[in-house]
Amino acid sequence: MTDRRVLAIVVFVVSIALGLGVARLFLSLSFQVPPPSHLPGADPEVIVTDELTAWARATYHQDFMPAIPEEGPPFFVVVTVSVTNTGNSTISNFEVPRVTIYFNGTRIPLVTLNLRVVEPDTCKIGPNESIVVRFVNDRETIFSPTIEEGTALYSRVIARWGDGSEMILTTPPSRVFYTF
Repeated sequence: MTDRRVLAIVVFVVSIALGLGVARLFLSLSFQVPPPSHLPGADPEVIVTDELTAWARATYHQDFMPAIPEEGPPFFVVVTVSVTNTGNSTISNFEVPRVTIYFNGTRIPLVTLNLRVVEPDTCKIGPNESIVVRFVNDRETIFSPTIEEGTALYSRVIARWGDGSEMILTTPPSRVFYTF
């Protein structure tokens, strides 16, 4: 009888662990910005909607200075979005909440990171106005992959504004550089 109880407990624990693993995988995939239908070229892909025209670029680096944390050298991304308001009303809540970074020439994701605005202080865009907005990955979570200097990556970002309007922007490939 004891053997059955032990077996039941083991089966229960394994079931819970598998269930949590599947749930974590599902959440990470739903959080990920999906890969593009065609791989990016050297020029930014310009997306045009009724209200906005936008394109994005990204730069990547690993920081080896001044000290390398226990996790390894932190990885950083800076996403620059150029956006023009082609509509008739001011857009005051333009945001790019996350980025999924892919290895160039593939649809294989490296990581999905949360983004935050660095400049300008406000993302208010008047009619027929253009702005450039810079975003960086959230520095509270350290991401430390092993990536060789010069590895080419590209990114997909979700841009949102207004009452739920959104677009996905694809950056052209760019190489990882190291900061020493």
